[in-house]
Amino acid sequence: MRSDYSMQWITPAVREQVDQIIEKIPTGTRDASLLSTWLLPVCAVSPYMARVASQYPQSIQALLDTGALQSGSESPDVAQMLEELEAAWQELHGKTPLMDSKQREAVQQALLRQFRHRHLFRILWNDLTNSAELFRTLEDLSLLADACIIAAERWTHEVLITRYGEPCDGQGQEQRLIVLGMGKLGGYELNVSSDIDLICLYPRAGQTRGDARGKGIVENVEFFRRVAQGLTRLLNSTTVDGFAYRVDTRLRPFGESGPLVMNLDGLENYYLTQARDWERYAMIKARAITGSAAAIRDFESLVTPFVYRRYLDYNAFDSLRDLKGKIALSVRQKGMVDNIKLGSGGIREVEFIGQSFQLVRGGRDERLRSRSIVAVLRRLARQRLLENAEVEGLLEAYGYLRRVENAVQMMRDEQVHSLPTDETDKQRLIAMLDESDWGTFRKTLSVHQQRVTDSFSGLFEIEETSEPSAAIAIEQGDSDNADSDVAACKDGVLADIFIARVADTWRLVGVPDTDDEERSQALKHCGFEPSDEMLSAIAGVSRGPFYKRLTAESQERVERVVPMIMQQALCTDLPSETLIRSLALVRTVAGRSGYLQVLGDQPPALARLVKLFAESRWLANFVVRQPMVIDELLSGAGTYLYPDHESVRADALEQLERLRDADLERQMETLRHYRQSREMRLACAQLDGSLALMQVSDQLSWLAESLIEVVLELVKIPLLERHGQPICQTVNGEATESRETSVGIVAYGKLGGLELGFGSDLDLVFLHDSSGEGLQETNGEKSIENSVFYGRLAQKFVHFMSTTTPAGVLYEIDLRLRPNGSSGVLVTGLEAFANYQRGDAWTWEHQALMRARVVLGNAELREKFEQTRKGVLAQRRSESELREAVASMRERMRINLGSNRADSMHLKQDAGGVADIEFIVQYLVLAHAADHPSLLTYTDNIRVLDVIEAEQLLPAADVCVLRDSYLALRDRLHRQALQEAPSVVPLDDALISLRDAVIVLRTQILGPAAPVSGSEP
Repeated sequence: MRSDYSMQWITPAVREQVDQIIEKIPTGTRDASLLSTWLLPVCAVSPYMARVASQYPQSIQALLDTGALQSGSESPDVAQMLEELEAAWQELHGKTPLMDSKQREAVQQALLRQFRHRHLFRILWNDLTNSAELFRTLEDLSLLADACIIAAERWTHEVLITRYGEPCDGQGQEQRLIVLGMGKLGGYELNVSSDIDLICLYPRAGQTRGDARGKGIVENVEFFRRVAQGLTRLLNSTTVDGFAYRVDTRLRPFGESGPLVMNLDGLENYYLTQARDWERYAMIKARAITGSAAAIRDFESLVTPFVYRRYLDYNAFDSLRDLKGKIALSVRQKGMVDNIKLGSGGIREVEFIGQSFQLVRGGRDERLRSRSIVAVLRRLARQRLLENAEVEGLLEAYGYLRRVENAVQMMRDEQVHSLPTDETDKQRLIAMLDESDWGTFRKTLSVHQQRVTDSFSGLFEIEETSEPSAAIAIEQGDSDNADSDVAACKDGVLADIFIARVADTWRLVGVPDTDDEERSQALKHCGFEPSDEMLSAIAGVSRGPFYKRLTAESQERVERVVPMIMQQALCTDLPSETLIRSLALVRTVAGRSGYLQVLGDQPPALARLVKLFAESRWLANFVVRQPMVIDELLSGAGTYLYPDHESVRADALEQLERLRDADLERQMETLRHYRQSREMRLACAQLDGSLALMQVSDQLSWLAESLIEVVLELVKIPLLERHGQPICQTVNGEATESRETSVGIVAYGKLGGLELGFGSDLDLVFLHDSSGEGLQETNGEKSIENSVFYGRLAQKFVHFMSTTTPAGVLYEIDLRLRPNGSSGVLVTGLEAFANYQRGDAWTWEHQALMRARVVLGNAELREKFEQTRKGVLAQRRSESELREAVASMRERMRINLGSNRADSMHLKQDAGGVADIEFIVQYLVLAHAADHPSLLTYTDNIRVLDVIEAEQLLPAADVCVLRDSYLALRDRLHRQALQEAPSVVPLDDALISLRDAVIVLRTQILGPAAPVSGSEP
């Protein structure tokens, strides 16, 4: 608000009242400039502020004396406010020590009300004079309420223990009332004049100890019921000083008909058996204001699984949609058109948007378990669940709506949420909002409300689906029509007649008394190719035993979604196979019908899912095994791809910070779900053409590298705590130098070459840099040799990665490329690794080394490894011996792993396949790296081929053949993998041409197929 705002509407009575207020404040303590600038506009817009200043001038004086009304002043915290309240109570109690219970309560009520008036004046003054931004105001209002609640609980408890003694549980532990602040109070977002929604709990059943004479023993439930009643009277009762807070306890279990207090065991039983969906929503912001730390922890561990389900709970959308519908109906019936809180585009819709994501995803993502709606919305933007622009619009709208709400309540300290109709109040409102006039304000408000409405509708509205206008019988003579309808579908036209045909087909095939022949005919006329597998899949979700075990709600959703799936399956090139894959998913998720609900509500999402199932058997089976990844298809995040390695790594490291203190089971499950969700995105991106083959491989490789880093850090933590940091000592004459050692991980094969595919194993080698003549052991209390430490670290890493959990494995790990293979130590020293590569490694191990790179390790370790790699690969070799060794190994692989068939080709292992190209590249590197060191710059075949061309080691045309063939074969392998199809495919003209061209080059470079040598393993 501006102090110079034109306020011609201010009445003489208000001006006179302000003059009288100034006269009541002693001259010696008055900040004349502050009062003369702001007191009139503040009192003009808020009759409540004028009343407080007039009725309690000593409070204004105290605020001025302490500088609490000055710009930049700090707000007191709860402890400081409680100290102030307690000091005032002790002073009054000292003057009248023999107060009876009624007198005591009356004095405490007066204290609380005057205290609240004084601090509310401070908070509103700082808000109106622009000394505090909105969210500081909301927090200050919440802290003020906290202080009053805590004081009221303490004072009531003190009185009651003199009569009944301390309440204890069965083990004799003393207990205190747990007061939960709900709603905006729980989220530190309280508005100016709001009810405070409280729920009162106590830890355990038991009895009080009795008074000093051992009498007055009562059950804990009775004791805490009286505490809750006394607390409510202290806050809620209206006296000459007004009220402190209007207390609403109707959010408690069973509502108004339920007990005023309940212990935690009773609350848990209620949540398990009686609680309604809206109570989950209410508990999102629940915050314990009083109670012991242990009791609060018990409460939070109890309520968290009730609010946040471990699976993605799409039923929450249904519940919130229904709740919002009831609120909207009430608003219309009561004529609350301009209700800022509950009306269309209002505060509640913003909260619903954020809290719907919390309910759906909070069980899987703890970062969404915030009581602050602002924090939740920002998190949704960071996770790409909502667009940044949309979130910024929602936050701007939310801030404006909350300012409007506070402004209308500031006027008279009344709980109102509707815009004023009185002209003077309109002037007050636009003055507080710094708007030029009422029309401008309404336009601004309308823009913000429309933003909220658009976002809310986009999230919660059900898209209407067409219903068949009439049932069309499926007769033998309709097959031609079926074909034309399917053709229309593939052209993007879902005509009513086609939808009706599919719906009628499902009604016929989905009943138990239809025989298989009838089902087959119906499916055929609809456009499917019936098979035993299809009939079995339909039986799995139709009205048989499985169907009967479902709830009525789940049955209804199956009946709704299956015909929609059939329609979309007929729009694919593999309708029958797609239907079978999709029905497997329906059977898997039918018991958790929220998935079916959201697919039924979002036909575009369903269409995308079915299309992806058609294009990838791997993806379909993957989703059936882990249906939680459906979330990736339904969210905005599901299409987001990180632009570079560092972005992927940063996202993975967020998981590390979340999981540092978690147990092993949770760490393993969380990271498996994390990898699955990211791979789902990449599979979708490849299938829809958003990413090319090499981009997919890059992303998969970055993901694997990032998870290697996260997992190694997680498994290292307990080892460091138990044994300390590995240290090595170097003896230099009489001096001994100590340094910390480190571990590195080298990736070979597909990961080393940045060519990882879906479901690829990781070929890894562990190295460490511990060396020296002195001690090589850890520095903890339970010291062990460094080699033992690193061996255990590698074992724990492999266990974490490869153990099968309900979510599957993270990655299969192969360590056999380490020095001496399976018989070698798990973690090799850098020096030992270098010596092995220079003196004992076979040619094929040097071929493998070409694709090796450090994916985890410090800069010094990386540099030393690269020196070893380049030094070994750049050794001069006899080209004839090298050619013979490489060709012999290649032929051995072809004989053992190839298809050995004339009518088909193993895309990797047969002659002319991927392996031929890889061996050509490896041979050229080993043969020419001594004279062309640039060959050792990269580990992936494509960029090495680019260097081969640049160094003119092969003609450009030959390199082009190898490069194009390699990419074409790898793309075919990727797509075969996505369909879970074998790498052996029928030969066609294109494949024959490609194969023959590679064989020609392979023969030119490595010679004809060589006899298999027995000299190398």
